[in-house]
Amino acid sequence: MTATLSSRTSVLTPLEEAVAEIPDGAAVGIGGAVTAAHPMALVRALARRGVRDLTVVAPTAGLDVEVLVAAGCVKTLVASYVGMEGVAGVAPVFRRAAEEGTIDVRDVDEAHCIAALRAAAQKLPSLPWRGGAGTSYAEVNPDLVGFEDPVSGEELIAIPALPLDFALVYAEQADEFGNAQPSGAGNMDQLLGAAAARVIVQVERIASNEEIRRDPARTWQWKDARVVRAPFGTHPYSSAGMIADVEHLEEYVAAGREGGEALAEYMRRHVGDAPDHDSYLETIGIRRIASLLV
Repeated sequence: MTATLSSRTSVLTPLEEAVAEIPDGAAVGIGGAVTAAHPMALVRALARRGVRDLTVVAPTAGLDVEVLVAAGCVKTLVASYVGMEGVAGVAPVFRRAAEEGTIDVRDVDEAHCIAALRAAAQKLPSLPWRGGAGTSYAEVNPDLVGFEDPVSGEELIAIPALPLDFALVYAEQADEFGNAQPSGAGNMDQLLGAAAARVIVQVERIASNEEIRRDPARTWQWKDARVVRAPFGTHPYSSAGMIADVEHLEEYVAAGREGGEALAEYMRRHVGDAPDHDSYLETIGIRRIASLLV
């Protein structure tokens, strides 16, 4: 028997309440890709909480990882890229933490990350992968194990599963029951959600269930999800309706490279002294936000 709308439970959750469920030591996946669709409102809220010892899985990351590392939240990072493309090939706070050994970095190729998330989604301990076999990947990341395939005799790599406690992802819209729809390809976000025990989806707007049902092929669904409304919440990264704020990223990179009081001031202004998402937007300013809209 099909459930009626009235029998379903709304999963709309205030932003701060959603991230309050993430404990110290959790494994957290963060969606988005390079300069687009990062759930930055969720990331800033998590940094404000001061949670510690996180294992962060961020396939192609940037300021999201930078903020969490600068806030002292990260113990282990699994990533294939952390940077800001033309603004900074390698993100400065991540670079410093990796060089000084204050975080444990597990280097993976994007394809390895996909295989690891697929393994977790399928409840498998690992998946075999051809890419990287015979290279030094297993030396820089001891989690990757080379082996001889028992059927073909081919040299392969066993990619261990990456099960997540939480996945923080972004979509342009969702209904109150957790059915989300991105406007673009969605990057690896659907895989992050599939590998996670709980998904927190940051959206621009709440759509009706009727609107979502008109395009089922574009709809993401997970067993346990929370939906957080945070308009312009990818800033300074882009979304379907907003271009990236390159000037803001340049300001951050300058502070991150300088470190010390310059970095501390950035974190105070944009994380610590902005107690919620609305306060952050007020700090950025409506004129600047409006200049980014497309």
